[in-house]
Amino acid sequence: MMTDREAIQQLMATYAFAIDAKDYAGITACFTDDAAVEYAGHSHRVTGRAAIADLMERQLAPLDVTQHMFTNFIIQVECDKGQVRCDMLAQHIRRGVPGGEKYMAGGQYSAEVRRTPGGWKIARIAARTLWSEGNPNLLSRV
Repeated sequence: MMTDREAIQQLMATYAFAIDAKDYAGITACFTDDAAVEYAGHSHRVTGRAAIADLMERQLAPLDVTQHMFTNFIIQVECDKGQVRCDMLAQHIRRGVPGGEKYMAGGQYSAEVRRTPGGWKIARIAARTLWSEGNPNLLSRV
C-alpha cells in the first residue's frame, strides 16, 4: 500500500503521462469535479473537468509530441488535503512550423490535492514558466 506522499507523486506522474499520451479522459480523471487549472502565459483560469479537457485538447492536439517531467517534489499532507510543489521540464514538438519546431520550458507546478473515494485528485493546479527556449508559438494562447 502506498503512503499518501507516494500516492500524490503517482497522481502527478499519471497526469504527466496522460498529457503526453493526449489521453483527455485520463487527464480529467486526475482532477476533482470542481478543479481549476491555470497555466500562466498560456491559458486563463479554467474550472471544471469538461472545461479542463477542452483546454487540454486545444493545447495538445496540434502538437506532434510532448514530454512532461516532474521532479523535486515538496508534498505536505494534512488529513484529506495536501499541497504539492514540484519542478517541471516540458518539451513540445510541432513539425513544419515557421520559426522552429521545438519549444522547451522549465518551471514549477503548485497544486492543491484532495483525498476522494477514488484516491487523491488535483483540486487546483497552476504552472509557472521560469525559462524557455525555442518557438513559444507552438503553443496556442487560450
